Amino acid sequence: MRSRSTAAAALMRHLVSPHLVIALVLFGTIAAAWGQDIEHGRRLAERWCAACHATGTAPTRFHRAPPLAAIAARQDVSSEMITSFLLLPHATMPNLPLGRQDAADIAAFIMDMRK
Repeated sequence: MRSRSTAAAALMRHLVSPHLVIALVLFGTIAAAWGQDIEHGRRLAERWCAACHATGTAPTRFHRAPPLAAIAARQDVSSEMITSFLLLPHATMPNLPLGRQDAADIAAFIMDMRK
């Protein structure tokens, strides 16, 4: 015969387990919706970055800005760093009208080149 604490623990595992699974699935779905969109980042990079940076394999007419693939290849660069960099004003870059999600999407596109 089980003790009361063992039976209570088994009951809690039985009740909590399905609820935990449902919560994790819902949280994962919400987190994915808030995640970074690489394709959107590519489109934004082609619109805002391609005048100075190579966004793919084709060279650019400006040689002073590094290709986005070269930025991605740097081991000391992270998606969060790129996002923050894009949101701050810089003397060498235009002031882009980017929101945090757009900057995160561009960063995801750049970091996807690291593969």
